[in-house]
Amino acid sequence: HLAESVNPLISGYMRTSLKTLRGHLSYIENSFIYPYNNGRIEGINNKIKVLNRVAYGYRNFMNYKKRILIHFKLKPVESNLRQLHLEAA
Repeated sequence: HLAESVNPLISGYMRTSLKTLRGHLSYIENSFIYPYNNGRIEGINNKIKVLNRVAYGYRNFMNYKKRILIHFKLKPVESNLRQLHLEAA
């Protein structure tokens, strides 16, 4: 059990591991209780980083942004200024 005292014959690496495990125990328990994780976001970040390496030669940010939106099949969000301009017309 993690609450018990550590045997003095245990190596320093194991002591460090147990200390870390105790410090993160509540988060580990929550990972078994709740179905949420950040795996999807990490995957998106990784894909964007790969696109960043592949798209090193883009001349401006808008082309890079469009490439990301195309890759993830997302629709661009119009800026508030453009929406206000269209509503006023």
